[in-house]
Amino acid sequence: MSATPNHGTNEMQPVFSPELLGVSTPGVRFRDALERLSAKGELKAKLLLVALDHFAKRGFDGVQVREVAEEAGVSKPTLYYHFGSKEGLFRQLCLVAQAVTERRIVDLVKALMEPIPVGTPAIRASALRLARGYVELLLETPEFTGFIFRAIAVPSPDSGFRDLMPLVERALSPLGLYIHAVFGVSLEQARKEVLIFTAIFGALIEEGLRHPDYVLDETEIGWAVDRWLRGLEPVL
Repeated sequence: MSATPNHGTNEMQPVFSPELLGVSTPGVRFRDALERLSAKGELKAKLLLVALDHFAKRGFDGVQVREVAEEAGVSKPTLYYHFGSKEGLFRQLCLVAQAVTERRIVDLVKALMEPIPVGTPAIRASALRLARGYVELLLETPEFTGFIFRAIAVPSPDSGFRDLMPLVERALSPLGLYIHAVFGVSLEQARKEVLIFTAIFGALIEEGLRHPDYVLDETEIGWAVDRWLRGLEPVL
């Protein structure tokens, strides 16, 4: 990674908290929150908003800092002042996105566990709600969501973003607590089930990206939930 100082940012601290973004408010998407702050004159929000589109379309290596700066209406030195480098810009986009993801999943799981469902019909209904909430989260910015998870979870050997993987795991950890409480499996088994759950629904999102005519409807979500639950039948 570049040795350029990351001016004005802590390397592992998101520049915008979920509270500032207001993402716990129903209907407020990640992009909407950045647009709202940008409209209020928050330059970092505007730069992240522009960067979101560029990284989603071109991947990390394909993005030119000059293009992001020009579209945001600032100079390259101004972007460097706020984020230090292209790596710093991408890192902050990851950090803010992961903080939002963690807050959304915490809110989702909390609602599903009040009370904890009991019995197969109630558990399946709860699992459907969990799946819908997770899919809605991914669909807010599907191209970037897929890219960011791949870039962090499967980094190149010389990647400077390996240290972000624990943040992905932390963001998803409430899913493991839900599985542990609802299905009564060990925390280690719950962690493995989180990987299976996210892989199944991540694949559905990617299918939609590859085939624009693909429709991710209730039937598809129900099929995916039942596929996941089959692996948990011994504890149901």
